Amino acid sequence: MSCRSQLFRALRAPASCSGSRRTVSLRTNILERSLAHSRTPARCIATTAPRLISQTRTQQSKLTSETYPQLERDARFAQVTPEHVARFREILGNNPSAIIDGITGGGAGVDAADFETYNEDWMHKYKGQSKLVLRPGTTDEVSGILKYCNEQRLAVVPQGGNTGLVGGSIPVFDEIVISMARMNEIRSFDEVSGSLVIDAGCVLETVDSYLAQKGYIFPLDLGAKGSCHVGGNVATNAGGLRLLRYGSLHGTVLGVEAVLPNGTVINDLCTLRKNNTGYDVKQLFIGAEGTLGIITKIAIQCPQRSPAVNVAVFGIESYDKAQLAFREAKKQLSEILSAFELMDGRSQRIVSEVKGQEHPLEGEYPFYCLIETSGSNGEHDYAKLETFLEDVMTREVIADGVVAQDETQLRNLWGWREGITECLGHWGGTYKYDISIPLDEMYTIVEDTKARLIDLGLLGDTSDHPVVDVLGYGHMGDSNLHLNIPVRRYDPAVEKALEPWVYEWIQKRSGSISAEHGLGIAKKKFIGYSRDDTTIGLMKQIKNLFDPVSLIPSPRPSFKLGQRGGNAALPHTPPCQPYGADAAASPQEADALDQKFPPKSWPSHSSFVIIEAAPNTTCQDDILQLILLIKINMVGVPGKYKGCETCRRRRVKCSNERPYCQKCISSGRQCEGYERERVFITGTPQNKGRVASHPKKSSSSKKDSSPSYEEPPRTLDITPVHPLTSAWDDHTLVSSQGVEYSVLVSALHTRLPYTLPDHSADDSTPFRITFPSYTPTDLQSLLGEGDFGVRAQCLARLPSVYEQDDSAQSYCIFFFEHETTYAFGESGSQQMRRMGPAYFSHFPNHHFFVRVYRPLATGFALLRRQDTFVSSPDWKTVPWQRHPKSLLDHLLDLVLLLPAIFSQVDQIVPSEPTLHRRHSAQQLLRDCLSLERHLDAWFQMANRPSFEHPVAYWTEELISPGGLIPFTNSYAFRDANTGLAFLYYWMTQILFHQCIESLHRAIYQPVIDAYPNMWPDLPFDLQIDLNRYQHGRMFAADICRGLDSVLHDTVQPDMLIMPMAVAMDLYRDINSVSQDGLMEIMWIDNFRSRLIEKGQHVAGVLQSQTWSEVATF
Repeated sequence: MSCRSQLFRALRAPASCSGSRRTVSLRTNILERSLAHSRTPARCIATTAPRLISQTRTQQSKLTSETYPQLERDARFAQVTPEHVARFREILGNNPSAIIDGITGGGAGVDAADFETYNEDWMHKYKGQSKLVLRPGTTDEVSGILKYCNEQRLAVVPQGGNTGLVGGSIPVFDEIVISMARMNEIRSFDEVSGSLVIDAGCVLETVDSYLAQKGYIFPLDLGAKGSCHVGGNVATNAGGLRLLRYGSLHGTVLGVEAVLPNGTVINDLCTLRKNNTGYDVKQLFIGAEGTLGIITKIAIQCPQRSPAVNVAVFGIESYDKAQLAFREAKKQLSEILSAFELMDGRSQRIVSEVKGQEHPLEGEYPFYCLIETSGSNGEHDYAKLETFLEDVMTREVIADGVVAQDETQLRNLWGWREGITECLGHWGGTYKYDISIPLDEMYTIVEDTKARLIDLGLLGDTSDHPVVDVLGYGHMGDSNLHLNIPVRRYDPAVEKALEPWVYEWIQKRSGSISAEHGLGIAKKKFIGYSRDDTTIGLMKQIKNLFDPVSLIPSPRPSFKLGQRGGNAALPHTPPCQPYGADAAASPQEADALDQKFPPKSWPSHSSFVIIEAAPNTTCQDDILQLILLIKINMVGVPGKYKGCETCRRRRVKCSNERPYCQKCISSGRQCEGYERERVFITGTPQNKGRVASHPKKSSSSKKDSSPSYEEPPRTLDITPVHPLTSAWDDHTLVSSQGVEYSVLVSALHTRLPYTLPDHSADDSTPFRITFPSYTPTDLQSLLGEGDFGVRAQCLARLPSVYEQDDSAQSYCIFFFEHETTYAFGESGSQQMRRMGPAYFSHFPNHHFFVRVYRPLATGFALLRRQDTFVSSPDWKTVPWQRHPKSLLDHLLDLVLLLPAIFSQVDQIVPSEPTLHRRHSAQQLLRDCLSLERHLDAWFQMANRPSFEHPVAYWTEELISPGGLIPFTNSYAFRDANTGLAFLYYWMTQILFHQCIESLHRAIYQPVIDAYPNMWPDLPFDLQIDLNRYQHGRMFAADICRGLDSVLHDTVQPDMLIMPMAVAMDLYRDINSVSQDGLMEIMWIDNFRSRLIEKGQHVAGVLQSQTWSEVATF
């Protein structure tokens, strides 16, 4: 290949040097011809892109509110008036350059063109309607503006250089634009440590030029560096071209100064790399897109500028070879590799066509890569580059290439990468997707997107087709691809074809829908494709803490929960409402609470509650106090109260329920009733908020007194219809008030008493329920808590019982949580024993025992390796006097024998190897072999063919909902209950065989008191083949292969926790010894996420219904 010989000659010839720079050119004559067209290509998309686009743009920009008609102006916010403008002028010191006023006409010569820069993005895709632009020059002015806006309910949009790509800095309606352009001073620079303090409005290129004079470099580089503001870079956590070398802004930013929406100034402007004093608050502002506050100053760590820089561009024949080139670059160039950019052939053709330049490489290639190296030793860097180039050319990884010979050529090569963005707008517009995808599939989305648009008839060479082409380029070193679809015009058909299809494609690959551009307007409703509902709910709570009135519109994140089918895990809760987040009070707060409420006076069923600070406190007080934590029991009671979050913000009266009494807290006594306050009342679910020490208030004869509250009946009488079926049948026929219903029976783990009745309606029978995000049962956490117990509520929904409810679905649900001590001091097992097995032979007690208590008690006993009372014969027979047993019930009868065996093994194995120990082990082994025969008999019974299915389970084609499956294929079962039974059988085999192996080792360990008969002489019935008991990994694989099928069919996802946990423990043991099993561990972690998602889906369905209480346990 001619280019290879030229490359070798160029590398071996003396190269021209500038200082310590040594660079070479592969094909100087070609590069010189391209340089003749443009000696200094621009690197700023913000200054050049509008010029290029405006020459060929076929239509004027539409208002964002017209493009997205679903966006509505928030009626809570006022419109700007001349009085507001006058106040802003005072805050800004009557500086005419600090305000652009389109409200009063007070600005001399102000017209629509003056607002176009602030109301429209450079792509002409987003356009707002703001009539007021404020340009503060100091932090105090920003604080004054936000404080006044917060008081007057005036919405604002912070704006930097306006070079964003998702519309995050553009107003939608008439929001006030706060431009940071005047805050552009470099405050300080430490030439020893490299710490730089600057205003947020500093232009990136200006800062980098300043640092160049000091021998340093800014750790971020963008194509828009000539216009973008550093504050905007930090607010969006921009990645850029140097992330591969210097990392993200989360690591380089040392501190920030920010102004919260209420005007509070947060000064976290630390210039030290180490500051481990509490929460790292600055991280919340990095990437928040200005939704938590406006960044006004930044302290950032700047590295020293490398004196030796080399840039090369290569043509590559396939994406696989591009990956290989990247791998070799990381391996061979390692510490000097500062950038590795990928460009496809289409992007380079567009740059060549628009700029009218000839590409530095003679031929055309499907892919191009740009490599930049930077270091301190030119000779060292040159030698490494030479070795790398020789290697990849010899192995034909790259087909052709050029290396910059001087600074001008270096800028020219970068221009072919950085010029893509501005050239794409030549035809009219671009749909841009800034995404992160695993490297092996990073470019596949470009090919799939193009095929989709061609199939839909949207892509072509004529004006009838809105789409010009589909191309991809980006930062291969960061797995960050810029998927670009240049269009002749923005067309709803194109957007419909792309969204949400693109995001669904990314979600399937566990990618991110926004790698570095943020969410903005473009992606706010699609966040659920990259974040789960728990994370989104937490983000929303953080947003509500910093900006409770949404003064700065959110992503601008306006989160939509449940985008992927689940319900919100942490929905927004009004103040003083529990959401299940445990936190720790300060020692002083804890002492004060202990004095007023001694621990012995706390209700037995308690939970942590967060009480929000008073509305007249500052946001900084909220952050520092965040919050009084009180250990109480919360129960909703009927009645009207003042103080819901919305009404407090709007300062209007409100009708609400709150369970806690503020006067009682102030007086130091326990609550004996309820005051009409914006507070909670304590108590239990049974007494509806009234404690035993306080009788109901008697009715007063006075007309102005309130009547006493009488608890309405809540229970619903339902009975099963004969013939009775197994409790494990998900659908059971019941009757109520002479009407028969087929109810779906299920159970769900939740925190009680979060299933609270809502008696706000006149009809006291049905009520709605609410509880926090679903979390799977965790028996491991209870092993050290003593005895095991379960607390539960049985609720039913029978639609036609309520005249206003005509839905056809019926439910009977058990909501449960683990409890180690009951209300009257009894342990869980003591209360169960007191009630006796006969108590659980009738519905719904039987279903609670079979579907909830016994499986959990069995799992608890297995993990604790101690016997449980439910293994006694009475508890295995009496509860089933009326209802038949299922396959799973028969298996659990056998499994309940194991904890006692495990307990004996744990006593035998650690003891001294004596003859008595061996005999005890032999007897226990004989018992184990007897149990094994029963398990084998159960397995044969479980595999008997049924009329519908000749086999109990079978293999299916490989399905991978959680990524790569390290198993051959998955299982499908004849029904969900059969699947559960086999999962528990395989789980039992893992634990049981480990037990037999331990006994076998104990038996064959030489004893110390039987010399010379140190070795055992076992009878024939105890001579076992140990290989039979070494298939634990196979059983674990069987569990994993069946989990997804059962999860899909079951309505009780908590039942899968035990088999999953046992399989996970086995793989972890394997991994700790041999470093094997890692893929299986990762797969189980992914499955747990799918299980939580299923639980959230079930919870979401249940929370949307109305209920009646059937029983409590």
